[in-house]
Amino acid sequence: MLAPIFSIPAVERLTQTPRLTLRPPAAADARTFRDLLCDPANRRFESGGPAMSERLEQWRALWTRDGLGPWAVALREQPSLGAIGFGGLSRGRICGAPALLLEFHFLSDHWGRGYAAEMSLAALALAFDSLHATSVQALLAPGNTAARKTLERVGLRLTGSVAEHPGEAASLLYEINAAQYAAHPPAQPEATPFGA
Repeated sequence: MLAPIFSIPAVERLTQTPRLTLRPPAAADARTFRDLLCDPANRRFESGGPAMSERLEQWRALWTRDGLGPWAVALREQPSLGAIGFGGLSRGRICGAPALLLEFHFLSDHWGRGYAAEMSLAALALAFDSLHATSVQALLAPGNTAARKTLERVGLRLTGSVAEHPGEAASLLYEINAAQYAAHPPAQPEATPFGA
């Protein structure tokens, strides 16, 4: 178990955006998570670090320990579908330094509709408006062009690369700080077809 690296005040456990319901992951989300693991489109971008198969339980543990972690993302208009993906904020470290990290993982059937951007905007608002974070960072596989475009649309900028896992390609490091967010709070970007 990770030792706390900075204090995070309690956050609302349920958040809604115009199209999404964001909530802590539950055991019932395991089916969606298995579908993510088996989806060849998602597997292309698997990065180093904890095995993807362990992440759902890690995210659930983050909510228990920190009161913050990636959300399970569901469609407000179609709650019976259950989770269509996962994403949000978690605390971690980049090159040993404390970081507030943004990530997202959606079933490929739901790519290209702007859901990752909509969830990311909610996460940034939480980070800067409620948690008073100084910055938010994201790590991505270099070939994940669609995710890179999503991060750029919501205001994060490429600041470098990080090679934290020996024998694996460096991840791209994206970041937005509080001053950048305050100067240009991101607006909901237009959805674009995957690969555009």
